[in-house]
Amino acid sequence: MMRIPWRAAVWRPLRQRPGATVLAMIGIALGVALGLAIALINVQAVSDFSAGLRHMAGQADLTLSAPGPGFNNAWYARLSMAPNVAIAAPEIHLQAILIQPAHQQPLQILGIDAFQAARMGQPLIPLNLRSPLALLDPLNIALSSPAMQKLNVHTGDFITVNADGIPRRLKVIGTLPDVPGVGVMGVMDIAAVQWLWGRGNEINQVDLRLQPGISNQAFEKQWRPLLPPGAVLESPAQQGRVAADASRAYRVNLLVLSLVALFTGAFLVYATLAMGVVRQRQQLALLRVLGLRRREIIMAVMLQGVVLGVPGALLGLPLGVMTAGLALMHLGGDLGAGYFSSAALQLHWHPLLMSIFFGAGMGAALIGAFLPAWETSRAIPAQALRAGAEEQSHLHRQHPRIGLLLLIMALGGALAPAIHGIPYLAYGAIACLLFALLFLLAPLLRLIVQLIPLPESSLWRLALLQLRGAPGRAAQSLAAVVVAFSLVVAMAIMVGSFRDSVANWLSDILRADLYVQAGSNQDALLPSGTAQSMCTLPDVRHCSPLRRIPLNLLPGHPPIMLLARGMDLQDPGRELQIIRSVPLHTLNAPPIWISDILAGISAWHPGQDIRIPLGGQLQTVSIAGIYRDYAYQQGSISIPLQEYQHWSHDKGINGVALWLRPHVSVSAALAQLHQSIAKSRQLLIATPREIRHRSLQIFNQSFAATYALEAVAMIIGLLGVSSGFGAQTLMRRNEFAMLRHLGLRHRDLLALLFAEGSMLSFAGILIGGSLGIAISVILIAVVNPQSFHWHMGFQPPWLLLGILSVILWIASTATMILAGHRALRNSPAVLRDD
Repeated sequence: MMRIPWRAAVWRPLRQRPGATVLAMIGIALGVALGLAIALINVQAVSDFSAGLRHMAGQADLTLSAPGPGFNNAWYARLSMAPNVAIAAPEIHLQAILIQPAHQQPLQILGIDAFQAARMGQPLIPLNLRSPLALLDPLNIALSSPAMQKLNVHTGDFITVNADGIPRRLKVIGTLPDVPGVGVMGVMDIAAVQWLWGRGNEINQVDLRLQPGISNQAFEKQWRPLLPPGAVLESPAQQGRVAADASRAYRVNLLVLSLVALFTGAFLVYATLAMGVVRQRQQLALLRVLGLRRREIIMAVMLQGVVLGVPGALLGLPLGVMTAGLALMHLGGDLGAGYFSSAALQLHWHPLLMSIFFGAGMGAALIGAFLPAWETSRAIPAQALRAGAEEQSHLHRQHPRIGLLLLIMALGGALAPAIHGIPYLAYGAIACLLFALLFLLAPLLRLIVQLIPLPESSLWRLALLQLRGAPGRAAQSLAAVVVAFSLVVAMAIMVGSFRDSVANWLSDILRADLYVQAGSNQDALLPSGTAQSMCTLPDVRHCSPLRRIPLNLLPGHPPIMLLARGMDLQDPGRELQIIRSVPLHTLNAPPIWISDILAGISAWHPGQDIRIPLGGQLQTVSIAGIYRDYAYQQGSISIPLQEYQHWSHDKGINGVALWLRPHVSVSAALAQLHQSIAKSRQLLIATPREIRHRSLQIFNQSFAATYALEAVAMIIGLLGVSSGFGAQTLMRRNEFAMLRHLGLRHRDLLALLFAEGSMLSFAGILIGGSLGIAISVILIAVVNPQSFHWHMGFQPPWLLLGILSVILWIASTATMILAGHRALRNSPAVLRDD
């Protein structure tokens, strides 16, 4: 039976250190809040996206779909007359530029057959239609609720869209039923969309409801060999899984980064309790002498962890729910990363998820409490009762061999491959590095202070000798600080390196003087003949037209982007950042170039022959090289425009890059372009500098969640400074009282604390910075390539790291000086007690 004196062994020690206790609770709360918020957002985004697909499909069993130009609408007639099909509903998808009201985000247009959609049970018919036939009018449109709100329009109002280069005024005839995950979308009659946008014989999707008794698998097996190239036949549930799998690596990475705060909170609990049991060493030793067993001592310290964990985890739950709600409202379900709709999602309660993160907060507190509890139980009572025995106990409890073993395990995890596309072992390697710190921090600190030469100043010499004599105690106060700082450094280097790599990539590929786009959406086309007119302008030396087409290329993977460019086959590096290539004369078929992301996903290599769906046929091409591309997360292919037009008979152009003649200014070229090209002011025209600036803005928005996690980790690090350094200073009141008795003045002791805090924070910055660099190397060289198949250079943001180091140094020294003021108030009384 346990005989733990609750008040003496558990409650009173925490009450004696209210500041450190509250800070540890806040650390756990922040960790639980961030982890829960990210998990709730992930679950909500995937759930709403999948639910939206199911709702939009109605009672459909299977869907035949192809992005971009889609496939011939003869397939709709063929499938609708198939003996095993009960209902077939065609659809066409495109994006339209809004002219009035002007809006940056394009309007998603869905063209449907209203009668077949109604039979299929799809929620695509407006709720408040006055006339059942109103949707058949080619100039009528029904909008989703998010579209109504963002465009600030109502039923009966008019909107103007750019339809194939012609402004079209459409009447809003109603609001669509609410469907989870649907963003700014409008529904029109399919024939009207084909007519207005020049898509006469094209559709993107046919939803199929099979006859009773016909299985999906049997129908797929029968029809898959007959399908048009580039089209995919799958169920709505399979569509949801493809999208979820595509975003899985991003969601897992974000969740792991959010758990960094919880991990740091565990180290904060460790530092708090480790310093606490050092202060309690005599009381706990006395309890041992009075009959408490080792396991009861362990349980007493573990209960202190419970007291810290329960309120911290309970506080983290509402904070996490509030954070998730705000993030969903302002950033959408993918936090700006572009995987799901940007529409605001409604947060739902997930009791099981909240229970898991409450348990995670408790687990973090108990993990942080276990090592101090175990070490305290192994102390010899007779030694612990003696004054000044704490450092000797630190020496006995150091296990550098365990730290070295963890470093070897970290190396093995960093070299291991991903498991199902997720770098679980690389994450394990990072955890091993952090846990190794616990066992190696004191030896490393001892080595650093031994390398510092003895200064001339007596106070600085005394401070250095104190650190040399008690590195174990200093290491305990430094543990949470070093962990938090290392994680901040690692994330800062990873994000900074990625941002610099994107900036360098943009500078390398944006070599033209002007870039002209038909619109912000990928479907927008330049008016017929406009690209050719631009290329023949007198001020233009060279031009490169561009056509963007999404393609279904890899089974079970979202569409990749095909980029047909007016590229020079002898100099593809003018528009691409080539990584690897083979000579063109060694290829067996027309050349293409693939992005490094697509190469990582598909395992294709230069010189390999593949087949791509173009013009209703599978065309054989050879991979001439691999290029770096951060623009398309699912991968891209670049192909010469003439080859694409030859195979597809598609003469559409989305944009043109223009190289100007020498000594021709951009302003002069723009004036000539506006004078020569009709409606040129409706086009998007930008210089490389403007594109680079806008792209980096989008980058910053996409990494907003990571920046927030960096800030929270830094806050927890500063909490660790307050907890660890403050506790260490207050623990040494007897030492300071003796120094006062020996003749040191109050200001001398504060100067001593300043010197000690400076050297200790320098060691923490050095060790934490080194650990952070090691973690960032794993993130950059292992985690990112295994998760997203992109590569980046190692480019630390030295200015930011310097600022963070100065902040940590100021916080450390200020904390020690402020705590020193408290410790020096009652020096005579402390000395008498001792």
